[in-house]
Amino acid sequence: MKFIDEKGKLFGVINVVDLIVIVLILSIIGGIGYRVVSSRVNASGGNILGGEKEVYVTLYAQQQIPEVADSIKKGDKLVANNQYTNAEVVEVVDVQPAATVNPNSDGQSVKSTHPLWKDITITIKDKVNPSNVILKAGEQEIRIGYPFIFKTQTVEANSRITKIEIKDADE
Repeated sequence: MKFIDEKGKLFGVINVVDLIVIVLILSIIGGIGYRVVSSRVNASGGNILGGEKEVYVTLYAQQQIPEVADSIKKGDKLVANNQYTNAEVVEVVDVQPAATVNPNSDGQSVKSTHPLWKDITITIKDKVNPSNVILKAGEQEIRIGYPFIFKTQTVEANSRITKIEIKDADE
């Protein structure tokens, strides 16, 4: 018995080109299936090393009008995509007159305080899986130095992340 007969069939059963096409199609289907299954596991945080913990994020909002500071209350829920998130304000840590840099009479830059604007430091908390590559609070990525839009039902302010702490929920 020949490996490939005179009609180009493998073992006299199937054409070699047809076999290659079938193997290619099955490989593509298997690859797509693997990607779908693995992305579902990763998206759901299926990492056994993780577990849900609380993340505390300290935000620094510079040069805000005083009404922003007055409107932020402990327990306010953060908003994203027109919905409340699980993130909430834990504390308004500090409200100070805003630092500004202005030229003096000699043309040198001098640090001073703005008579109206405020610099506000806020701490928020949310739940995260610390094993995820990208941490999020209030539906936004969190990294120190990263911009964060602090948004509640009544307030919105651009801020920067200055501190991230991950703690067990019972701490």
